[in-house]
Amino acid sequence: MTKQIKYFSWFMKSRNKFATCRGVDEHEYYDEWSGNFKTFVSRQWTDLKGFPCYNFWDLDAEHPRTAVNYSVRKA
Repeated sequence: MTKQIKYFSWFMKSRNKFATCRGVDEHEYYDEWSGNFKTFVSRQWTDLKGFPCYNFWDLDAEHPRTAVNYSVRKA
């Protein structure tokens, strides 16, 4: 299975700077707590202020990340 890698860009309020990350919509990872492999699936929604949100798997950091008011482009 090939992953469709995307570039996510958004302003990170917590760090007061713009960020661009490589991410995918689905990713299989090893859960250390349960000792099993699990599949992460991304999701999209609109927050209470009306901003689009995208939860994706960050390939560089190896954990889920949420972008708010983002832009996406294919790699």
